[in-house]
Amino acid sequence: MDPEKTLGVVISATTVPASSLTPEPPTTQQHGPPQPQSKDNVNIEISPASYADDARFVQALTDVVNVVYLEAEAGIFNEGYQRTTASGIADLLRAGQLAVAFLSEPKTSTSPITPNSESGSDDSRRPIGCVCIKRLSDTHGEFGMLALAASHRGGGLGRDLAQFAEARCRGLGLKVMRLELLVPTFYENASKVRIQGWYERMGYRVVRLQDFGEEYPHLAGFLAGPTEYRVFEKSLV
Repeated sequence: MDPEKTLGVVISATTVPASSLTPEPPTTQQHGPPQPQSKDNVNIEISPASYADDARFVQALTDVVNVVYLEAEAGIFNEGYQRTTASGIADLLRAGQLAVAFLSEPKTSTSPITPNSESGSDDSRRPIGCVCIKRLSDTHGEFGMLALAASHRGGGLGRDLAQFAEARCRGLGLKVMRLELLVPTFYENASKVRIQGWYERMGYRVVRLQDFGEEYPHLAGFLAGPTEYRVFEKSLV
């Protein structure tokens, strides 16, 4: 089964591809000056396909994504919105299309850390974020489903994930990076305004508008109101 066709938003058992509905960039939710988290113990990498067989790892990553999108897409979809599923995350891991941000945690005497013998994953490395990266053609790549746990926002890890995706596509010889943003037009969604500004500061520009209903007619009825489906691109050369 093609993971590009199976991973996505789950609304009454209906899905939309992982590249769509990119959430807001990481932000802090506290009062007073931001307190960025240290990145010293965080590594970003394409996870081995074997990690897809570690149910605990897959569920932890699924939860990170769904929590982020529940906040970012509030009001855009009707109640019942869920961004992805454990099986969808596992499919992307097997396809080598998911970069994961790992937090390395020291071993303690009360909580021994041992590798998962079946999947090869290591309990000392906790998934705290991810980004989906796809090759669309000989010239274009795409990233989406960028998500980061709330406790690690505000320190630049969201930008690191985006730049990792760009570097990977650049290394494949691709010349253009693409992303998509679904924006409601029946009210102003502050997170969408913020993320568009964030993308534009990284060099992305809107190149066209698409009709979300035409792209995903099976999902049109689940939208809470009218939207714009914006496609952004950035040169990688």
